[in-house]
Amino acid sequence: MSLGSACWWTLIRTGVLCLCAGPICVCLERWLRQVPDVWRPCALGVLLAPFLFPELLVGYTYRGPALTSTDVAEWLCSGLLLFRIVPLGVVTLIASPPGLASASAFHCRWLLAYSRGFSLIELGRLLLCLWHGTIRRVLPALGLMGLVAFQEFELAALLQTASWTDWFIAAQRVGLDRNEMLAQSMWPVMMQLPLVVAIVNWSVRPHDFHVETNPETGSSRKNNSLALTYLGLALIGGCLIPAVFLASNLLGGLRLMIGQRSQLLGLFQEITIAVAVSLCAGLATWSITERFLISQRGSQLIRISLQAMLVPGLAGSLLLSLATARLFQQTWLQPFYDTPIPWVVAVTVWLLPRAVLVRLWLEATQPGEGLHLAKLLTTPVRSPDRASTETHREGDDQFSKQSRLAGRLLFRLRDQPRLLAIGLLCYWAYLDLSTAYLLAPSGMPSGLVRLYNFMHFGRSAALSAEAFAFFGVPLGIICLTIVILRILRR
Repeated sequence: MSLGSACWWTLIRTGVLCLCAGPICVCLERWLRQVPDVWRPCALGVLLAPFLFPELLVGYTYRGPALTSTDVAEWLCSGLLLFRIVPLGVVTLIASPPGLASASAFHCRWLLAYSRGFSLIELGRLLLCLWHGTIRRVLPALGLMGLVAFQEFELAALLQTASWTDWFIAAQRVGLDRNEMLAQSMWPVMMQLPLVVAIVNWSVRPHDFHVETNPETGSSRKNNSLALTYLGLALIGGCLIPAVFLASNLLGGLRLMIGQRSQLLGLFQEITIAVAVSLCAGLATWSITERFLISQRGSQLIRISLQAMLVPGLAGSLLLSLATARLFQQTWLQPFYDTPIPWVVAVTVWLLPRAVLVRLWLEATQPGEGLHLAKLLTTPVRSPDRASTETHREGDDQFSKQSRLAGRLLFRLRDQPRLLAIGLLCYWAYLDLSTAYLLAPSGMPSGLVRLYNFMHFGRSAALSAEAFAFFGVPLGIICLTIVILRILRR
């Protein structure tokens, strides 16, 4: 299949998936807003699980059934992609500002158009009201879901479905010149350009000047049933089945891996390299994004320059890696080419749009009043009528206890979400295959690339054990660190 055909087929699949995902996202957003605050983190975790589950493991699980038929492969790829993009759409809807026209306003406009016989002028006003209400609010979610679906790589490659990303990787394997690959990349760039421009404009505009007047957040029983049904299917198909498949032959693979000491040391070396690169990229991205969000209130020139910073990352890690490799082959940057610097730079630029979305999500869900009250509790208030030293001492003891409690509250409301956001960025950097495939230096082998290559040749207990170790060891270390920190704080 030619590159043009692969691009058009990927674009058609993306459009169909976004049209199917839009109503599901609206349904899930209404359900999530009605979940009690106590259960909302659990509900959000269930929603995000298919998006955060390692994509390589999902493709490895369903590769066997997909090879039986091209139709089966296409349906599997489309269904799994739908499970992955819907959580992103729901998060974008919650982080987006409410529409200028509420559901009540649209209903009133509908009644007015009905009473006047649906003339062309009234229909135009009705469509304009719909645009300023539901459509304008849903467009950012559709755009982000479209970009993620269009840039899909691991699933399409392992399930053997048509995709422009797999065309580029196949061309790189057969030795196509990278200058020619960059010239061919104009096909996917031009197809993504309208979505990239729209998302950049949405992400950098102020998000605090709208007032929520939409009363349709009330959730009916039918809406709840649809939301829970979808969540069950997504959790089973996108997480539980791959996890059970990986665990089915895990013990035998672990015995084989433990018996080969050199292989075990090489695997831990690859894990260490990937963790180091992801930490550098995640921390750098968060620092840049902090300055980005603070600086967006500056001059128009600053805002335009910050918009330009997001464009390369929205183009996708594959095209960004190709451009970064070409850039570091220039004479003045060639000494840094076979080093981790291009790898870290490309991952950092790719993470910038995701970091902006995470920051917008934190701003939309952070309790501002609670944070302000917690900060006030850390400020000492001394009464002027205290006369004795004992009274002062009792007041200081009371304030010390109050300050400790307020510090814990501040940590849960402000610091803990930030730490989780930084960890999420590092996790995405750890799982990015395209950048590691094209930019990993020769002296720093990437375990993710090696697993991806071996997964094309079949399934084995040893491969499942290596995949479990590569994805599970960093997660286990993080969980152990969290438990130790909680024990020390208590």
